[in-house]
Amino acid sequence: MNFPVVFVISNQIKFIMKIKYNHSLSILPILFIMFIWKAQAQVISNTFSPEIVIDASSEPYAFDFNADGVIEFYFLVQDLSGDTTIAGLPATYEGSGALLGCQNAMPAGSISSETSAFDVSLFNLGDQLTVFQEYGSDTSYALGIDLTVNTGIIGSLPYQYGAFLGNQGYLGAMFTIGGSLHLGYVELSVLSDGSQITLHSYGYDASEGGNPISVGSSNTNVNEMMLQDVTINVSNNTLQVYLADFDANAELHITDVSGKTRLSSRLLNLQNEFDLSVYETGIYIVSCELNGAIYTQKILLH
Repeated sequence: MNFPVVFVISNQIKFIMKIKYNHSLSILPILFIMFIWKAQAQVISNTFSPEIVIDASSEPYAFDFNADGVIEFYFLVQDLSGDTTIAGLPATYEGSGALLGCQNAMPAGSISSETSAFDVSLFNLGDQLTVFQEYGSDTSYALGIDLTVNTGIIGSLPYQYGAFLGNQGYLGAMFTIGGSLHLGYVELSVLSDGSQITLHSYGYDASEGGNPISVGSSNTNVNEMMLQDVTINVSNNTLQVYLADFDANAELHITDVSGKTRLSSRLLNLQNEFDLSVYETGIYIVSCELNGAIYTQKILLH
């Protein structure tokens, strides 16, 4: 998938123009009603292990917050070169661009007072993300661009653009799961020359409908499934949950792809079974709280 980007470089080396100008998403007033009635966000977070490294030789990296098969973002790096003009004089440029392609998600940011274009914002650890912020609805954005502009008279001029260029931080996002609104974040960094993107971690609100979240933190500590502690199987629409050790406070939760909790139950035995025959066909997330950790696994019901 290609995300073409067109660059126009002015004599101040400040302006950038993509395929079309971005515009912010207007949030309907009804979202306020949803916001005040929602419970606390249930943020699921995880790290990329190993970290995902993307450069110009890599294919665009498709990112899916909740592994439901619907891609939210594409991360890619392109070598950039071409012709432009500065103060009416011909010039060339070359360099690298770390880019973001958008499919089922919109990045948080703001409209630049200088360019009237939408710029993606860099969030810091603990910053709050809400539905009332501005979100861009275009298909591509610059995370970090580093160019050298060559002119015959003025000489070589640097051009740098993008909140993530040479920085590490969090990209805020708003997306949908089964028609329900969700917020999330991706921790990433871009090299100072724009030649590489590294994805470090991510998180999203698994509860229904637009609850505010603090980027980089969660109230749900998701660990990788440890088979020696918990074993989860599905056979003939029966969920089998086997525990290696008994924990009097162990709990099980089943969530569908819309973020709705379908079942919450105590795990009272080492071997536990649950009848899922009344559940619709589809993907579900099974979470087991055991010994102070949470283990998750996606299951598919046919």
